[in-house]
Amino acid sequence: MRLQRVLTLSATAAALSCAGRAPAPRPSAPAVRPSTPDTVAAPAVTAQPEAPQVTAQPEAPLVTPAEPPVAAEASAPAAGPRMFRGRSEDEWLRLMSERPVRRVIERFHSTLYVFHMDLGDGIEISYQPERPGQETFWRREVTSYHLARLLGIENRVPPTVGKRVPLSAFGAAARGVNLVVDRHGMVLGSASVWMPVLRSAEMHRLPARREWSSWMNPANALPEDRRERARQVSEVLVFDYLAANYDRWNCCNITVDEHNDLVFRDNDAGWLPSVLSRLTTPNVVRRVPRYLFTSIEAVTPERLRASVAQDPMARDVHLVAHGAWEGYELRRQALLENLRRMIARYGEAAVLPWP
Repeated sequence: MRLQRVLTLSATAAALSCAGRAPAPRPSAPAVRPSTPDTVAAPAVTAQPEAPQVTAQPEAPLVTPAEPPVAAEASAPAAGPRMFRGRSEDEWLRLMSERPVRRVIERFHSTLYVFHMDLGDGIEISYQPERPGQETFWRREVTSYHLARLLGIENRVPPTVGKRVPLSAFGAAARGVNLVVDRHGMVLGSASVWMPVLRSAEMHRLPARREWSSWMNPANALPEDRRERARQVSEVLVFDYLAANYDRWNCCNITVDEHNDLVFRDNDAGWLPSVLSRLTTPNVVRRVPRYLFTSIEAVTPERLRASVAQDPMARDVHLVAHGAWEGYELRRQALLENLRRMIARYGEAAVLPWP
């Protein structure tokens, strides 16, 4: 879950892995479970004899955005609705937002607390709640999802939506967590589609880094048997560079699902204005799918802000820090300039080798 001004390819990857706070694994499979499994069975919501530690919010409303929402542009691909694990992303967002929590299945703890929750009828979520000192983490998860959606990156980032959960729904799992609770007894946070299988891709290790770094060099031919994995690496590099996410290349934040495809989760380490504006040369991103190059050109700060404004929590809280949009635009333009420079040097076929 967690950048020196000019970085070489390997140094950029290392900075993404090592800068900032320690990784915050939120696994759903034993191979990636945190070192401190904090599993708590809570099959039913019952009154607890020992009250959980909570931090009360002031009586005033949380925050009213300073800027009114902008009318959103359509972001669904022309071919049809975006799908994720057999269900449209819009349907996922609606279900996760509207359905009440039936029970907490388990709790994970590393840098953050994350709750595996059951909403009934097979709908399960990963819930990241608001805690003192971590008030903005869940909001960055929401913003990152909207970035992936607008860029057209499909089946890599679990749909994520802001969600209020009653403190009572946490049951015994809330003990010792120190959740932030508003005056209505609600906890704010982000709900993401639960991934039943996640395991480490081991791509943070030096031999793997050397391999995928060579894939990103347009001077090199792409191995036919690694084209799909290379495409997914390119997508996550673009995704993280634009959001200034520094917490990816470690043991637990670059994972694969049951199909051995990359999953981009734990996306809360980006969107810090101070990091976004600390512009670094995007040499790590030198080869991208053609659709993604077109999307980077199209996804302006205005379009991204309009998409984020559709989240049900956007009218009550600031989901994006002031100054983040300016930093995002600096990075977007730097990335486009770098890719155009690569095309001029190596040609479109080498720099945009995927559709």
